[in-house]
Order: sequence, then structure tokens, then C-alpha cells
Amino acid sequence: MTSQDTLPSSSTAPPSSPATTETIDLTDVPPPNPRLTALQTKKANLERTLADLVARRNALVSQSTLPSGLAMPDDWSLEQKQNQALSNASVVIKEHIGLLHTYNEIKDIGQGLMGLVAEQRGVRIKVVQEDFGCGEKD
Repeated sequence: MTSQDTLPSSSTAPPSSPATTETIDLTDVPPPNPRLTALQTKKANLERTLADLVARRNALVSQSTLPSGLAMPDDWSLEQKQNQALSNASVVIKEHIGLLHTYNEIKDIGQGLMGLVAEQRGVRIKVVQEDFGCGEKD
């Protein structure tokens, strides 16, 4: 390398070099669009919520078992495990709905019987419910 091939020192750098700073006039920059800013914030919040829900779903799927109570096979894909977990949940929900229907039918019969007792006694249904230890919400 010859003396002519050396780089100039920083003290001899021309004024237009990248080392100099320019001032930017911010009066020429338009203010940010508040609607766009609000939408970007909403999008970021929704993306965080989605990531949280996916993580929670995956945690629940990993805890799910087959209907027999055995653990799901390790060689199943995540999609297969998710489908099985959803199927298990659907079965449980249908069972609960059936039990709620049965409960409501029994409750309706009980209320009808209390209405007959109240009519026989000539009192209000509320009095009969109190006699049987039932409240309005029972």
C-alpha cells in the first residue's frame, strides 16, 4: 500500500461527509393520522390477544385425553390432537345440556306441584316455597 492509498484522517474530511449532521425541519412533516395510529394500536392488541388464546388452546390440548382417559398418542400431529380435544369437549357439552334439560323438567314439575299445594291451602306459592325451604331462585 502506498502513501497515496491511505484514507484521509477524520480531521481532513470534507464537510459533506456522512459524519456531519443535518437538521430536519419538522414543520414540513405532516402529523400522524390519529385514526391510523388507533387502528395500529388495535391491531397490536388483537395480535397479542390471538397469541395468548393460541397458547392457552395449545396448553389445554396438551392436557386433553382420549375418551378412554388415556393420553393422546405422541405421534399425532397438533391438528389431530386439537380435533380430538374439540370432539371430547363437544361430547361433554352435549352431556351437560342433556342434564340441564332433565333438571329443568324436574324443576318445572316441582313448581307445578307447589302451585297445586298452594292452591289447596289457599296461600301464595311463595309461602309454600318457604315451607319447603326453597327460595325464588331455587
